[in-house]
Amino acid sequence: MHARRLANWVEAVVMAAKKGAGLAGVVKRNCHVTGNTVDKQLHFTQSQPVVLPFLTCSIPRQTSGFKGHKGFRPSSGWLVRAMDSMDDIYADPQKLFKAMAGENPNLPVPTFLSFQEAKQKARQYSKDIFASKQALVSLLDRHEETVIKRWTKKTTLQRQKVLRTAFPDIPATHRPDFWALSKENPAQIRSQTRYRDYWLLPSLNVEDLSKPRNLLLFLLSRARNPPGVFVISDANSVHIGHVSQAIMPAYLSGYTMLLAGQHTQETYGRMISWDDDAQAFDMMSKGTGLQPGEGLQVMEIQQRKMQFLQKCLEIILQDLLVGSHASKQPTASHDLLARSASERPSLTQEIEEAPYKVPDVFDVARLRIFVEARRNEAEGHIWSLREDPSYFQGVVMEGSEHRQERILTASGKAHPVLGQSIFWERVLGNVVVNAYMDFVGWVIALDEIDYLISMQSKHSGHTGSNLELPEDFTRALAHFEYFISQLTKGAVSKWKVGMVASPPLRQYYVREPQDPNNTRIVVMTKDRSRKKKDHLIWLLEVFLQDEQLHLCGLENVCDELEREICANRSSQARISPYVASLISEFSLIGELKRQLELTTPGPRMVELLEDEEKKAEFSRKTKLLSQVYNVFTDVILADVGTPLNKFYYPSNKRRTPETTQKMQQAENNLDIFWARVDDYCEKTAGKRLHQILRDVLKERQLQRTSDWVELSDKPQRKNADGELDNASSKLATLELEKRTEKTVTPTLLAQENIKPKTRGTPRVLPSTEAKGIDTVVPTKDVTPIFNVSKRGFKVFTTLFYTPTEEEPPGEIPWSEFLSAMASVGFSIQKLGGSAWVFAPTNDEWKQSIIFHEPHPESRISFQVARRFGRRLWRTYGWSSENFRRAKV
Repeated sequence: MHARRLANWVEAVVMAAKKGAGLAGVVKRNCHVTGNTVDKQLHFTQSQPVVLPFLTCSIPRQTSGFKGHKGFRPSSGWLVRAMDSMDDIYADPQKLFKAMAGENPNLPVPTFLSFQEAKQKARQYSKDIFASKQALVSLLDRHEETVIKRWTKKTTLQRQKVLRTAFPDIPATHRPDFWALSKENPAQIRSQTRYRDYWLLPSLNVEDLSKPRNLLLFLLSRARNPPGVFVISDANSVHIGHVSQAIMPAYLSGYTMLLAGQHTQETYGRMISWDDDAQAFDMMSKGTGLQPGEGLQVMEIQQRKMQFLQKCLEIILQDLLVGSHASKQPTASHDLLARSASERPSLTQEIEEAPYKVPDVFDVARLRIFVEARRNEAEGHIWSLREDPSYFQGVVMEGSEHRQERILTASGKAHPVLGQSIFWERVLGNVVVNAYMDFVGWVIALDEIDYLISMQSKHSGHTGSNLELPEDFTRALAHFEYFISQLTKGAVSKWKVGMVASPPLRQYYVREPQDPNNTRIVVMTKDRSRKKKDHLIWLLEVFLQDEQLHLCGLENVCDELEREICANRSSQARISPYVASLISEFSLIGELKRQLELTTPGPRMVELLEDEEKKAEFSRKTKLLSQVYNVFTDVILADVGTPLNKFYYPSNKRRTPETTQKMQQAENNLDIFWARVDDYCEKTAGKRLHQILRDVLKERQLQRTSDWVELSDKPQRKNADGELDNASSKLATLELEKRTEKTVTPTLLAQENIKPKTRGTPRVLPSTEAKGIDTVVPTKDVTPIFNVSKRGFKVFTTLFYTPTEEEPPGEIPWSEFLSAMASVGFSIQKLGGSAWVFAPTNDEWKQSIIFHEPHPESRISFQVARRFGRRLWRTYGWSSENFRRAKV
């Protein structure tokens, strides 16, 4: 029975590979398919072999053609016919691979093990792992605090000396497997790589372990926890080595190896036969057990790590070990490993430390903070586009600068449509469509997260790291995983268009002459050898090739890219703010994918659901997305969206009659633009755009500049305590604020009586929304009063600046903005790229929010600061009245 099930599964995988099902259809995570890739946006040719690591013991998560783990489809098939009998699948694995190679010659052939060989190796590995663990426990019981203090006091060079003494050939850089991948060609990697330890032990490197915390985290986690806790993280750590075929686990059929949940030297790595235990095969297919070859590789990794840690500890304590009879010390205070108060946590730092800590558990509540913040950012983007002419102008200009029409041909010729109306139609259309599509996409993602939270609550106590998940929870995770894969495709499509056209990177690419018969744009690299010499370019181009991105892993590429940008100023200078925002998007999606990997006890052979069911459910959940997309088919926007100087908005200038008039003109032009969008939507869909989205997008107040009114007395500023000097000055300021800026809703705009203007051009107020739509107005009377420091008060008075006839304040250093936000109760974490997540610690505020660090200079301009203030007002109802300078 087991032989037939295995044969059917093997046959389906190989046949799917033959049919070109590729990464998505054959193996969700660990397959790389031969072929030339000619992308619609970028032309790169890369030939790689097929890798099916289930045969090399890295079990794939999904295969094409299976009903699920409850049973396989019956099939006699070519594989069974190629063998003399069903028993040959057990008795002669080499013959099995020979038969499979006949169907697909690119299949890798592993080494083969007998049961006795595997048992002997497992026994030795287990003995070594537990012996080193006992040594670590013994030394740390007596000297833990001494170890922590000594290591933290050492200089970087002294730490590096310890590491190199313990491991003479230790790699120098973070993610040495990435380094090795760029240094050897595929044939060298597959045949006889020179860097086996780089692929097998990527976390053992000087760059990461010479930092103050990482080695200490590594020591304490491995000493204080059983090795089974780290099985999945150690197995996942060699993902790149597996799919590149640099390291190939041996193959043994007919047995399942148990590691997770086995806490003694005698049971750790034990193997159970499929014939003797009816559950053995299913344990391997569901991920609670491992194929023996993969299990032995995990044990080798753990043996090497534990022996390395033991040597490091002995070097650090060498003067105390001779004749030492020290008694057991109390466990060292966790404060010794605490971060400094000024150090902001970041997702990149978490990922860097992950290999050295106890593996995380699936934290869906934390994911909700990130996804909710991204959803709120997308909503804020929509309202800023509708409200702020300078923001709209900047977004459109940025979009135009990151289009492939900007790239010259090899002979230096520009694209024929550049600068013409059709070019601006494309730019403006993308600005509108991307804004609303992104918003709806993250609304759906948040709904999916909330459903996972409900499922996790329903099955509380049944979702541990070594437990098989309930079927309905597994189904929900499978649908969410598919949704994330589609979200990734959307981000990649924007990257393919925008990255190569980015002004700092455009010099490395050329565009093929435009075919007049179609709109397809083909871009090629000028110098294919550059990415071998330029690590940044190599990393950026990984996102352009689906197979390469799958090989490396999205979360891994984001981690390495963030490190490269932070460590290399020349790399940082070549990342535009737009590209940095796309990197932030990838980092968030990568974290979603990384967290999903924590939901299963091990790599699964098959998924519960077929692709057809996932696609059907995805279509059902994304009907709103399709509806919004279909609205914008032939809308004409260039005549109302250009020239861009019509949106010049001098809000950063001193208020005068002239600046007031120019601001009103820009706002009027912006209202006309969005009236065109909304009227077209009503014409094609029967509803205005925000009526379609009324269940997910509530109406907000738009701020508009009122007519200039001369004042006899100038208002006075707030004093050092954040209060106006006297009652009359307070009235003057209120009058100035009323006559320079007013807040209106689209509904009110339609109802307002338009008075004849005595100066400037008449304002056209759009009837952009229908009556009856709910309007959300932040309630200021329930917001708190914050007593903040002098610097914090300066930050918030700039964010919520009241227009005056004096010059506006200057820029805000990003570090002071972070400090100010932390002082009023935000927990702050950096995502990749430019994004920072601000999560309220006060439950009454509820919503998290994202702000982007200015790039490349970390200083917030006055105009951007005002936009930050408006977003805080929309989200939390805050204004300048909520902040006072604390009395010393």
